[in-house]
Amino acid sequence: MPCTADDIDGLARDVRGTFQNLRGFADRLHADSGISAAMRAVLEHLRQAGPQTVPAIAAAKSVSRQHIQGLVDQLLAAGLAERHANPAHKRSVLIALSPKGRAAFDAMRRREAESLRRIADTLDTLDVAGARTVLTRLRAALREATP
Repeated sequence: MPCTADDIDGLARDVRGTFQNLRGFADRLHADSGISAAMRAVLEHLRQAGPQTVPAIAAAKSVSRQHIQGLVDQLLAAGLAERHANPAHKRSVLIALSPKGRAAFDAMRRREAESLRRIADTLDTLDVAGARTVLTRLRAALREATP
């Protein structure tokens, strides 16, 4: 049976609330690192996708280029990222993890793993798989519905 617009609205509120909880969790867990949850998200994207331009990172994250530029500036200043020449575009450099950034992100993932294992013990595998399926389908529907 198809869901209603109110169902989607409620799901969106739940996702936003969960996102805020995750951001707070990451900020508290990594408070001593000086790396915010937003900075961590850019590090994670670069770790998974490899060197990217600021506009490409912003597009992948569905946020403004200016927002990502501010985070990248912080990562560059901390030595966690570095600029590389972009053979496809002279003015838009590629941003990549520095060795320090790679090590910092990997250390963050190790720290997170312990907490995530404890959380995983409280959830059912099939429920998590179903939730992921619904969120994947919702993201696709949102992309298609966006003018």
